[in-house]
Amino acid sequence: EAVRETARGKLEIYEKRDLEVFEDAMKNILNALFLPLIILSLLTFTACRRQVPKKQPLLCYVGGTMRPAIEEIARNYEKKTGLPVEIDYADSGELLIKIEQTRRGDLFVCHDPFAAGARQRGLERHCWTLATMTPGIVVKKGNPRNIRGLRDLATPGVRIVLTDAEYSTTGHIVDRMLQKSGLTNLLANVVSRTRGGGAAANAVIMGTADAAIVWDAVARLRGDKLDYIPIEDNIRLKPGIDAVTSPTFNRIDMSTIKVTITSLKTSRLPEAADAFAEFAASKECRKVWENYGFDPPPQSSNSTPPDQDVFTGHNFTGQTILVYCAAGMRLPISKAAQEFEKKTACRVELAFDGSNRLLGQVRLTRKGDIYIAGDTDYIEIARKAGLTYKTANLCRFVPVIMTRKGNPKKINTLQDMTAPGIKIGQGDPQAAAIGRLLPKILKLNQVSNNAWQNNVVMNTPTVNELAIAITLGTIDATVVWDAIAAKYRDKAEIIAIPPDKNICPEVGTAVLTFSKHRDAATAFLNFMTSEPGRDILRANGYTTLTPPSPK
Repeated sequence: EAVRETARGKLEIYEKRDLEVFEDAMKNILNALFLPLIILSLLTFTACRRQVPKKQPLLCYVGGTMRPAIEEIARNYEKKTGLPVEIDYADSGELLIKIEQTRRGDLFVCHDPFAAGARQRGLERHCWTLATMTPGIVVKKGNPRNIRGLRDLATPGVRIVLTDAEYSTTGHIVDRMLQKSGLTNLLANVVSRTRGGGAAANAVIMGTADAAIVWDAVARLRGDKLDYIPIEDNIRLKPGIDAVTSPTFNRIDMSTIKVTITSLKTSRLPEAADAFAEFAASKECRKVWENYGFDPPPQSSNSTPPDQDVFTGHNFTGQTILVYCAAGMRLPISKAAQEFEKKTACRVELAFDGSNRLLGQVRLTRKGDIYIAGDTDYIEIARKAGLTYKTANLCRFVPVIMTRKGNPKKINTLQDMTAPGIKIGQGDPQAAAIGRLLPKILKLNQVSNNAWQNNVVMNTPTVNELAIAITLGTIDATVVWDAIAAKYRDKAEIIAIPPDKNICPEVGTAVLTFSKHRDAATAFLNFMTSEPGRDILRANGYTTLTPPSPK
């Protein structure tokens, strides 16, 4: 239009025909100038669009049993947030090795004890409990062999498939369960061992076996073809009593196994990894886990905050404290942790081992919130090393002699245990408080250490294993804490050591200086030294103290 007006105003001598020629010429000039610019802009815009990166997916390592549930949760999460989740699945143990070697990945979904392994290797950022699993028996639909429990698997002619204890947590638990119940004779019926529970269950479906022992989640996924039979309560391993060493590196203390999701320190997207983990552990996803045959997480993992604890005056929703606990304190501390979780909404993760080993972990990792040792000497070592913030004493351990039921070797004193042919078990002096203390007790009783060591056939890192060895007949006698021996009173004999020739250490506890949740850790210490905390100790056979105020 500007061209047109100019032409009309100043070029009146042109005829209309000439004006149209002029306009066409001007349009050609303008097109020649601006068309390349327009094309260049379009090309630049397209190139820029191509350079915009897509959302980087989270890499989630998933143990095979948990794969179907996590795949559905990942699909739901991508629809909800647009963030894709890439899944790499295999055996939990294999995945842990892969994470450690490659130093890649954002999340790790596994069952016990592999989350503890990730923590020990310094790979864990945070950990959430998603569900639980329990081992049980699967048989063909209709139960043609009329199998009602574990004892029936020993019936001649019953073909059994078990998972391999070298690769499978289930296999390792079952082997220990058979030893405990005296049913090792059913191993004669085992026709094969598989690497995973899925293959064991499929063998029953295909008819190559009559029964298998697998996780209940594995069984429920095949509920249209298999019947599930729970293992008898009196045979199942008991939390706080039965210690089970895992197939790879750690110890399991329960017959119900937790399924967890860990956000990894190797993650390139740590905040996004935490967000997905929280989603997988949310009430929204609880139904998904149930649909795939998993049991709900422990009650303490519920996100609904309970009433505030009268001992703390605080609510610690969303916080998790890690407690390193001497194995001899396993039962009361486990129960106290459950009570504390109910009252404060603070999750309590427990790591059990010998006192000295735990002290080594504390020194090495400088992680965790509370250390509970079977002897205050360890707490003093930790204090001198600058590892403690507050300390207190909980109870007193009394060493006693423990022998096989009926005391067939007629052992009444420590000196009697040095007689020829007596098989002695003892706590490892480099790991357990009872082992470190034992040479001093022997000296008080004028027992030759050389004569004693000649009869030692077993050294264990924790006191609990000694009591189990007595009940299994592996050893003839040992020295354990009175509270541990009391749990086996119906299966063993307990003989007191004269008080003037005994050493009874106090159990100490400390809040660690590097605790990330110091208020919550202090609240747990205060709870354990309160009257309700001492009630838990007394109810489980421990000699309580009236401790001074935390230092």
